[in-house]
Amino acid sequence: MTGLLLGISFIIHIITLLSIIIVWKRSGAAEQEDFRAMKSEMEDILIAYTAEMKEENEVFLKELASLQKEKPVGDRDNKENAATEKPEKKGITEPTAAEQREISYSPPVSEEKETFGASVSSQILSMQKQGYSLDEIAKKVNKGKGEVELMLKFYRDGQ
Repeated sequence: MTGLLLGISFIIHIITLLSIIIVWKRSGAAEQEDFRAMKSEMEDILIAYTAEMKEENEVFLKELASLQKEKPVGDRDNKENAATEKPEKKGITEPTAAEQREISYSPPVSEEKETFGASVSSQILSMQKQGYSLDEIAKKVNKGKGEVELMLKFYRDGQ
């Protein structure tokens, strides 16, 4: 009798072990499928990103080419040649139009004079040091009594 129960237990253990192995393999396959899907999604995103960068670079190159067409090529060559030439007996030459613009440039000047006053918190602190009451300070700085009291409390806590 015990032999029969032992045999049945052994068969149940084998079936359980096989089912565990099957479930483990299936979960590994599912993880691999998820990994493959994620990998292909990342590849698609990178391909789209590089295609977008390529388009932006092409637009930039077209703009650069159009700017180079507008700008005379001779000016650039002259500047390069002038930089590589040996300094010899050169006479004083008149500045080019671009150099004249650089020389005559002056930054815009504001006609209004900027004035700065003390901040509200500094006004409150100075009035408190002078001995003004909370009500008087609040009236002078056009703030509420609670707001003034809060500012003074922050100042005291910060020290």
